[in-house]
Amino acid sequence: MSGGFRDTFTKGDTQEEQLGYDDVAFYYFAGSLLTTIAVPWTLAFVRGTLFPSKDGGFDTPLKSKTGSCVRTCKSSTMMNKKGAVSSDGRRLGSCWTIQLVILGFMWLFLLFISVQVGTANKEISRFDPFELLEVTSSSSASDIKKSYRKLSLKWHPDKNPDDPLAASRFIQITKAYAALTDETAKRNYEKYGNPDGPQTSKVGIGLPRFLLEKDNQLIILCVFFFALIFIVPMTFITYYQRTKNYAANGVMTETLYFLGHYIGDATRVKNCPEYLAASAESRGMQTRPTDEPALKTIAQEVVEHKPSQFKHNPVIVKNNLLVWAHMQRLHHLLTPELKADLDELLKHSVKISQAMIEIACMREWFFTAQAMIEFRRSLVQALDVKGSQLLQVPHFNAETLKHCAKGKNAVSGLVDFMKRDAEQRKGMAEMQPDQIADVEAFCAHVSDMELYTKVLVEDENEIVVGDVATLIVQLHRKNLREDEAMGPAHAPFFPVAKYEEWWVFLVEGNPGTRILAYERIRDQERIIEAKLRFQISRPGKYRMELHALCDTYAGLDKKAEITFTAFSQEEVKREVFVHKEDEELDLQPTLFQQFMGDLGQDEESEEEEEDEPSGKRGAGKKDGAKDGGVTKDLVGGDDQGAATSGNDDDDAGTGGGDNSSPSSSDSDSD
Repeated sequence: MSGGFRDTFTKGDTQEEQLGYDDVAFYYFAGSLLTTIAVPWTLAFVRGTLFPSKDGGFDTPLKSKTGSCVRTCKSSTMMNKKGAVSSDGRRLGSCWTIQLVILGFMWLFLLFISVQVGTANKEISRFDPFELLEVTSSSSASDIKKSYRKLSLKWHPDKNPDDPLAASRFIQITKAYAALTDETAKRNYEKYGNPDGPQTSKVGIGLPRFLLEKDNQLIILCVFFFALIFIVPMTFITYYQRTKNYAANGVMTETLYFLGHYIGDATRVKNCPEYLAASAESRGMQTRPTDEPALKTIAQEVVEHKPSQFKHNPVIVKNNLLVWAHMQRLHHLLTPELKADLDELLKHSVKISQAMIEIACMREWFFTAQAMIEFRRSLVQALDVKGSQLLQVPHFNAETLKHCAKGKNAVSGLVDFMKRDAEQRKGMAEMQPDQIADVEAFCAHVSDMELYTKVLVEDENEIVVGDVATLIVQLHRKNLREDEAMGPAHAPFFPVAKYEEWWVFLVEGNPGTRILAYERIRDQERIIEAKLRFQISRPGKYRMELHALCDTYAGLDKKAEITFTAFSQEEVKREVFVHKEDEELDLQPTLFQQFMGDLGQDEESEEEEEDEPSGKRGAGKKDGAKDGGVTKDLVGGDDQGAATSGNDDDDAGTGGGDNSSPSSSDSDSD
């Protein structure tokens, strides 16, 4: 850098010239900043282009967080779905193009910076008078003077009025000549490296030179105030406007208000498709006139189990038909545009259905929460209201269900079907070997759950009124090995990967159905556990129901009856055991007591110092007294003297004898 001498070389000047420096430092700063951004971004861009991430989360990890191997479904339907998602991920969209353009400009600017730094004729270096005067250290005084005259004439500001750096260059030449000729300046240069003596170090950011040019000051100020007054506030306002529309769970607040108003104790699965279609996320989707013919065909085929409430909103009507078509597996009637709309709506349904379940749980409506979970898995597995559980099995359709329901070995549900041997499973007689392999892969992947429960009060042997009881719930996936964890569920009709989630509800026994406690379990390990805590309010026998509901597969729900007896506080006498160390700890003063004790000792010491002179006067009147007696007389003399002094101030003739006699009697008694 060829400058930085404004403060150093122009002390006392009333008119300060512009700093004399070039853009080399700015190039170093800008190059370092761009490199830290461009290099990792380019690596991520190249990696994403060559190995695109599989949208929807189908790029499952090989290990879980605890180190267990993740088991994935090996059916051909899921493998084909992963391949389709992978191929879609390789398609280059507008986002890819924008990133490519931005990275291209960044690397071009880095190349320009490298060229400028490489061709710069000046370096960031310390003050060197020989270099500034263009002489060597062995040059004579006449040569130095000759060079100084030549350069000073060349860089004089009067001869270079259009060069803003000429004045700074002239000052540098003058200081360099002084450093080599003036004895004081020479000593300062040899000792401190500067002809003016020791200097303070200054650190700053390398800025481009055009920011300091006088002609650009007005434009720079305008740009600065525009960014400060308009761009920065608008950025915060835009961010706030976008974030205030969403709740903490990712659902739009308008949707939460809508669901909170319409979801009631009698809400069931048949109400949910229209509620999903009427959500704010759904109403924000677009409608196209070209979709009318396909929607009319879908409307003729779809069976709506409940008349629509919102018939006057085209978006709600359209999305309601799409949800029912998905649940009844009429995907072949959808155009590519409608399929894309359905996928977008199903992606929104993950958070919206979660909000539906939470609203029912907060209001302690078990049947409503159960219906919301049933609707959620109906979307995941594309099942109609009261549809057969066996439709979740690959390659099963309405004709296959008829065969499964016939004969003495008829299949009653999904769990009954999976527990049977491969030869005894009905509906597979006409299947091809690859289809049978898909069914086997599905049965091996679906969780085979076993439920264990235990009620207790922590650190106690009995359950007593007023205790907080803990219900320990354990779910064991028997189809997994010790070192395995469950991967994404078998859901070929759902656009994103869906992992199993289990909802555990502790419900009052019949006739009540109020939720006492609930827990959402998202753990995918072989053994999962939850603890439900509830208050014991009355003595006697308790009979409750525990429901473990799966939100991904239909037919896997578990139920257990919880019974126990609670005693009254009079029936069970609990001994309070106090450890010896706790007893010793109770004897220690608290921090407040320690503080107040130290403060009291300070006040007593001050009072003793004030009473010491009067004590000495009392001791002088007692001749031949012992030390203990002197101390006692001092205390008594002080008390009596204080009382007498007080009475003398009030009434010198009467009060002294009366007030002093109790003190004397107390002293004698002591």
